[in-house]
Amino acid sequence: MKNIYLYNYSVKGIKSLNETAILSFYKKCINKDMEDTRKYNIKGIYGMNGSGKSGIIASVNILKNLIINPEYLNNPIVQKNLDEMINKKLGELYIEADYIIKLEDGIMLFNYTVTLSKNDVGKYVISHERLAQKNKDSKHEISKIIFEVSDGELVTKYKNKFYETIHKKTLNLLSNASLSALTLEKYIIPSKNEIESEKYLVDDILFDGVFNLIKLGMNMYIYLDQSDEHGKYLFFNMIESTDDANIELFTKNLLDINNKRINTISSGRNIVPKVMYNEFENTVAQLYEFIKIFKSDLKNIKIDKKEDGDFWVCNLVMVYDDYRIDSEFESTGIKKLIKLFAYLKEMVNGSIVFIDEFDSNLHDVYLCALLGYLMEYGEGQLCFTTHNVGPMDILKQNKMSIDFLSENHKIYPWTTNGNYSPSKLYRNGMIEGSPFNVDSIDFIGAFGSGKED
Repeated sequence: MKNIYLYNYSVKGIKSLNETAILSFYKKCINKDMEDTRKYNIKGIYGMNGSGKSGIIASVNILKNLIINPEYLNNPIVQKNLDEMINKKLGELYIEADYIIKLEDGIMLFNYTVTLSKNDVGKYVISHERLAQKNKDSKHEISKIIFEVSDGELVTKYKNKFYETIHKKTLNLLSNASLSALTLEKYIIPSKNEIESEKYLVDDILFDGVFNLIKLGMNMYIYLDQSDEHGKYLFFNMIESTDDANIELFTKNLLDINNKRINTISSGRNIVPKVMYNEFENTVAQLYEFIKIFKSDLKNIKIDKKEDGDFWVCNLVMVYDDYRIDSEFESTGIKKLIKLFAYLKEMVNGSIVFIDEFDSNLHDVYLCALLGYLMEYGEGQLCFTTHNVGPMDILKQNKMSIDFLSENHKIYPWTTNGNYSPSKLYRNGMIEGSPFNVDSIDFIGAFGSGKED
């Protein structure tokens, strides 16, 4: 663990999840230094189609945006997306995260909860959020509430200079943005130079708590499968029913969503500021070493760049022995690896990474080898959804590394059971909540054939 570790994650009210799904990433007993987190650094989530796996990953993406993006809920594309994704039966989304901050003299355990629900005009707002510090030595009970926001009203007993400042700056805004996102925008960023020069020091429980919550948001990276990237779809649906004056606004909203994501390398065009080109060039060199593992005949990755004001428009050219090809025309698997590289790099360096459908377009042998490396050398956390049972025998080497999401949307963690193989039990429908009771004859008639027989 670098400096931050996700301990538990719970969600209720996203897509088909109308019951609370709880992911546990560590054993119940927290030791003093937590140096053994590498034994708990990877989790694979398995489940049948429609069980809610992608919904869990999508909810983490929502949480990250709520923590650090003050304009998130003011974006009409986001509002439309939430309207489609939040469970219709419940009408609200509840997210809870327990996370650990590693300090020089020990660790601190925090609990953050946030609830989204519609207001009187049908807009999703933060109806409740709370940050508390938990006592790791007494069954993780809450020891003190740092702050609570209910219906836009901030409540805390830690009222000092920081409270007075942030209370004025967030007045009447706490329904549309979290306290942490507003603190980042209105307090930390304007004071950045003073904080960096150590002229502006704060020794305050409220500020420290909010600041550590921001660190959680900043250190989470979420890769959504293309089928769950709804921004462009919603954008084009919205502009069909609006006038020209709003099209420019919606375009800005779409760009704002994309700008909040990790700085990935694209197999298509990459728009690189000139001041960051050297960094981009170094990253492409690392990418070459990564892709070469999967394509041993790859000799180099060249950058084809064209100037555009303060930017370079860059395309990646894959160089082989007797030909070159633009990376846009590579296989689907290689293009996915190009995009995944930035996320995996963050995990290796200590960040918390969630990947939806990690196995899609990736060969089983390569996927298992990659997971083996990340389990051994990754300093962060990786949680991913998958249908591929191949990695189970790799994952089972670590504890808390396999979760099964049942057809009734409950989490069943895998626990070692003698010499039984989780993959064999899963295939045979012997995992609780995952009865694969389907046979080839069930498809008779589904395609208009076999009815006569």
